[in-house]
Amino acid sequence: MLVSDFDYHLPPELIAQAPLPQRSASRMLVLDRA
Repeated sequence: MLVSDFDYHLPPELIAQAPLPQRSASRMLVLDRA
């Protein structure tokens, strides 16, 4: 596995700059490849 395998384009507008006012409104993506 190479470090470059984890290099991908992520547009800045898709990166959260501040938390949501309501924590329960947050989402997290979990990918289980097992």
